[in-house]
Amino acid sequence: MTTFTTNLKRYTWVFVILVCITCMPCIVFAIEPITTIGNALPQKQVFLNDETILRVNWTNIQIVDVATNTVMDEFGEKEYYDDVVFSSDAEHLAILRFNSDSRITTVTIWSVNDKKLVAQWKIASRIDENDAAFSPTQPILATYLPDEIHLWNWENGESIGKMERENFPSLVSMEFTRDGEHLFIASRYEIEIWNIESRLLEATFPDLGFDKLKSIAVSPNNKYVAAHRRNTAFFYIWDVETHQQLWRDKSGIGRIANMVFSSDSQSLYVATRTAGLSRKGDVPYTGWDDTVRIWDIQSGKQIDSFGTEFNFLESMTLSPNEKTALLEYWDVDVVYDIEKKETKHVWADYVSSRFTNDVVMSSDGNSLASISLTTLKTWDTTSQQMLTTDTSDGYIFSGLAISPDNQNIAIGKNLRVELRDIRSGRVTSRFPHYLSDVDSISFSPSGRWLAVVNDWGDLIILDSKRTDRIQRLNRKLDLQTPNYHSIAFSRNEEYLAASGTTAKNNITKYWIVIWKRIKDIYRFQYEMSTQKLADNLTFTNIKDGSLVLATSIDKEVHVMKVFLNSLRLLTTVDGEYPLGFYDNGRYLFVNNRDHSQIWDWQKGKSIKHAQLPKVSSISDDCSVIGSYNANGQFSIWNTSNVLSLLPYSVEPNGKQFVTLGQIKRNQLLQNFPNPFNPETWIPFKLADESNVTIEIRSATGELVRSISPGTMKAGDYSNQSQAVHWNGQNNDGESVSSGVYFYTINAGEYSATRKMIIKK
Repeated sequence: MTTFTTNLKRYTWVFVILVCITCMPCIVFAIEPITTIGNALPQKQVFLNDETILRVNWTNIQIVDVATNTVMDEFGEKEYYDDVVFSSDAEHLAILRFNSDSRITTVTIWSVNDKKLVAQWKIASRIDENDAAFSPTQPILATYLPDEIHLWNWENGESIGKMERENFPSLVSMEFTRDGEHLFIASRYEIEIWNIESRLLEATFPDLGFDKLKSIAVSPNNKYVAAHRRNTAFFYIWDVETHQQLWRDKSGIGRIANMVFSSDSQSLYVATRTAGLSRKGDVPYTGWDDTVRIWDIQSGKQIDSFGTEFNFLESMTLSPNEKTALLEYWDVDVVYDIEKKETKHVWADYVSSRFTNDVVMSSDGNSLASISLTTLKTWDTTSQQMLTTDTSDGYIFSGLAISPDNQNIAIGKNLRVELRDIRSGRVTSRFPHYLSDVDSISFSPSGRWLAVVNDWGDLIILDSKRTDRIQRLNRKLDLQTPNYHSIAFSRNEEYLAASGTTAKNNITKYWIVIWKRIKDIYRFQYEMSTQKLADNLTFTNIKDGSLVLATSIDKEVHVMKVFLNSLRLLTTVDGEYPLGFYDNGRYLFVNNRDHSQIWDWQKGKSIKHAQLPKVSSISDDCSVIGSYNANGQFSIWNTSNVLSLLPYSVEPNGKQFVTLGQIKRNQLLQNFPNPFNPETWIPFKLADESNVTIEIRSATGELVRSISPGTMKAGDYSNQSQAVHWNGQNNDGESVSSGVYFYTINAGEYSATRKMIIKK
């Protein structure tokens, strides 16, 4: 029996070792982002004092220096869809997390000064940021529930009462008076005043003279209440004591973003944002109105205004001394000096936008570009540096592509397409043809041809060598002019594929259309109908020279062989849409829900590999991918270690991928563990032998520790035995305090910086 037990243990250990050896490649070669571009776009911000801002990030709460936009401290944990409510003095906040399955909201209260959790409790209803408000004088949090306002002691999460009545109006906004004695409740059609002590309704403003109220603001002296209408520039002022409307006006031609009373209650700041745009011919759009106007409460007259060159103002926040305003636009934040009427700081290093934007990565992964309607941005991904921020000068940007040589950007502006230098943003050439607003642009592999789809769904071919040439591919399908969607060039530029739709008698049909290039002209070859819209077309040539087209149709990826007169389905694989082919077309990258997957599509086999993120952009050779991370930043990943482990992998097109012991570029990786206490390791990779120093600085930029490993050979220093160790002490041997720190590597001409956090 003992022998059997001993042998069983021995065989079990052998089995475990074999499993570990089998799985080791996925562990050793698990990929990490080689760089992260941009800062996390704030979800919500308020001044903590005149020098610092309290910022809601995608994953936590940050305290930020106004002068430098440097994160001074971080605390709390939140998910992207959590709502956050600030107290009026910003000393406390509530994180509201709603679970759609249980229909329960978890309320978490944090002390901003102490960065500590105060209380947590659950409410059996959905509560969002418009449904909760802090009392400025008592530890009370008011939350809106159907037919009642529930009052909670936020220090312990205990219920302290309700304010109820039949047919409680649907809430759009609520706010305490500064003395904490009353709560203003605004519905779409009326404003109510409730007494907190008695929990009774004291007054109603029933005859507003309009409907669709958006939000309210109560003056600090409790004498006035301001309200504005949804999607308009109209706002109204009432006297709280008499319930009489004092005056009303229209603040510009856009729509009101938000309103803030001055601390002395004598002025009202009204932030107006662009509502809609119109244009006649080749002129800038009319309807831009992103202005903060200041109104005198007594006279009802506008007394001042300010704004910047940026558009689509989402919110305006005043500093406590009212000398500075934080203006939040779609993808830019501006710190504005109200007294001097000048911009102090522009924080534009956000890849994401608060509304919508396009983001593209260059074919080699070295550059990144993004546009919103009014802002163009570019980054160098190697240095992580932002290169340009350009505004649209009264027009709108639409459509975006980076040339294959990584030198130019193609962008739609003013009904035309123009080429810009990617590093300077300077316009290098402009196509003279009126195209309407551009929906999408695609470069051919050589960069000569540009395929453009405009907002009418037309497909146009432009020639970068002959900017005066234009070809409109407007052949009718089923007697209808199609609206085109996705575009792809074959690698030799001989073929062009596009997906599109036609509509007739309320019946929509879906198509893939193929053109073949004859000299400098793309000529129609044939069309094929599909059950659903084809998306994300991508070509490759497989080993026997055949041309293959992959596309997503009805939540499946279809791989088809391209013949002279038809497309023939070869196989389908599971996935949302195809990204690109690797290894002479043998392997196919596919996005699949929250990650990407590699398929050996000819065998119908999904490859087991290290976890890859969901991909937004991919390089031509699939060695570099780009993906949004949990903070809304854009991370660049090197997939070469994953590719090198694929069965029978070969080097594509003469390019050599990174394998073990070979480093394609210098990389500074994230320290581990992070957060840490008291020690951490700083990993990196060197492409060449270099003299290495690591500098660690505080959030204010003060040098804390300098570590000099000396001259190091090219190689991978990412595991614990080779990475640089920091024991959490400064140059004097003293332990440093909790907080955010920045570490910088200097290796020859290479320098990069990352952030780390000490939590004790």
